[in-house]
Amino acid sequence: MKPGTSSWFGARPFPTANRSPSDVVSTVLRHELRDCGTWLHTQPVPTEPFAVSRPAYDELFTATRGLLALLRRALLEAAPTRQGRLAALGIRSTADSFPFFVGDDDFELRHCDVMARPDIVIGPDGPRFLEFNVGGAFGGPTETHRFSQAWTRLYGGPAGGLPFTVDDPHEARADLLEDVCAELGLRRAVALVGNRVDRRCETTRYFDGEAAYLRERGFDAEVLEPHDLPDVIGRAGRLRFPLALRYFSPADWVSRGESLDPVRGLIAAGCVLYPPESSYLVANKKLLCRLSKGESWMNGEERRLVARYLPWTRATSDAKVDWHGEPVDLRRLLIAHQDSFVLKQTVGMMGRGVMIGRLCPQPQWTAAVSRALDAGDSVAQEYVEPGRYELEMVAGPGSQPYHVSVAPVLSPLLFGGRPGGVYARYYPDGRAGVVTVARGGAMENVAFAAA
Repeated sequence: MKPGTSSWFGARPFPTANRSPSDVVSTVLRHELRDCGTWLHTQPVPTEPFAVSRPAYDELFTATRGLLALLRRALLEAAPTRQGRLAALGIRSTADSFPFFVGDDDFELRHCDVMARPDIVIGPDGPRFLEFNVGGAFGGPTETHRFSQAWTRLYGGPAGGLPFTVDDPHEARADLLEDVCAELGLRRAVALVGNRVDRRCETTRYFDGEAAYLRERGFDAEVLEPHDLPDVIGRAGRLRFPLALRYFSPADWVSRGESLDPVRGLIAAGCVLYPPESSYLVANKKLLCRLSKGESWMNGEERRLVARYLPWTRATSDAKVDWHGEPVDLRRLLIAHQDSFVLKQTVGMMGRGVMIGRLCPQPQWTAAVSRALDAGDSVAQEYVEPGRYELEMVAGPGSQPYHVSVAPVLSPLLFGGRPGGVYARYYPDGRAGVVTVARGGAMENVAFAAA
């Protein structure tokens, strides 16, 4: 274990005997990740993946499966009907954010938890799950696949024999899609529906890579943008693609003035949009509140799982809450203990709507608390101090490697219960906070289990 690295990681640094020189590492990473964002061209790059012990790596996935199953159960227990579940989560309108529900509620609920990416920090007592991204549009799978390919090449050496094991998200998702096609009796043909412009890339490689992998697995697969759909999908009874993997967020499309009608058209033609709309209900942070508070249907083992991995989380309202065994007014609690809490909107991504108390001026925090309590659209979560990892980086060709104590966010990727690797983000200057690549300049990497 490296000096300054949290004891949870437990693994010794991966041996460097077979690792390529740092100049080669930098060149390979910049090339392999060239269309997974812009940061690799302007910032230092890591010369190594995060090292995690095998037990610690397995713990991430075991806990992810357990908590994800509880989130699904919490959704089902919220109400017996879809409309009741929406009401329980405070969702009044589905027109923009949840426009693609289908009539088969059984299908929706069977497949609502098939793709997930929690965001985890390593606190003083180990992993703490801050939120769950559930659905098809979360980031990480392609980046994790590309990083894994790069590190495999860089650490393989002439004699082979990697010092770590690799779980590939493309492989795990392809296995899941094979199962879906078999269950539903669909031809092995899938459209990857997204918008390449979102990536601000010079090529379409970001999306095309997974389509190419699926073709290698025997699928007919193609990346389609909204304007492609009417001409390519086909019509009822004669669909080219009976299955569509959703690589997009309806809310993002609506905010940019993009029409959702092409997607409605493919559903009307009989194409299965996957995963289903109910996936995004599982991601609603109010379900985390239900688990944190404790539900009557939860048994002792389930309560212990939640207590072990989930920080204290409550929906924002002008009410009393249980805080360490005492009833406390939530407004007073949040204002009096600003440094101990984070505010998050119940539905959001890329760090939007997240405010960390200890990083905010007091007037700004007080105003945010009042707004959240009045709107009832947020959750308050106990702040978790992130553990540190001494990561080696290099600024560029010809420069010497150096170490920075970074605070990584780890995200196990799960597809139909199958592990798809661990995506990681961090700030290269060592700061903590809302770690987001798209808006905050965070860097990416992966965590591997020592072989």
